[in-house]
Amino acid sequence: MKKQLIAILLFLLPLSIFSIDKKVLALFMKDGTTVCFHLTELPHVTFVDDSVKISSDVEEFVAARSLVDRFGFLAEMPTGIEDVEGNEGAVAGGKPEMTGNGVRISGLAAGDEIRIYSINGRLLMVAHAGEEGCAALRLDTLSSGIYILNYNQTTMKFIK
Repeated sequence: MKKQLIAILLFLLPLSIFSIDKKVLALFMKDGTTVCFHLTELPHVTFVDDSVKISSDVEEFVAARSLVDRFGFLAEMPTGIEDVEGNEGAVAGGKPEMTGNGVRISGLAAGDEIRIYSINGRLLMVAHAGEEGCAALRLDTLSSGIYILNYNQTTMKFIK
């Protein structure tokens, strides 16, 4: 009991020091993964037997203590998205135009393939650019949601 109380106090001390600019509790695992909780979710950390349990209003995480490397605090939630170098605003091999019922892409090479995926990665539609370098896909069969448009070296999300 005494060890657990000391561990909790040692855990809460950095929280009070860094709470001004730190917004995320991070649990760094030995396998290189990171589990994060927003501090606004009020994560509750408990140590039970040989496990670490973090629970909040949104989710719960349990892991063996031996798998945990360390705790820490981050200024923002990591996304896994890396910086992309290149010309801002440049679109590789075509320019998409969203219309009320579809998408039209011009400036392509004849035969270029245009694909639309669901947000979970399922291929929904495929079209090919004609000899004039244009392709069009009708979106009226898609329900409202977030989709991914992919052609040549370009991938972008759009909302219908």
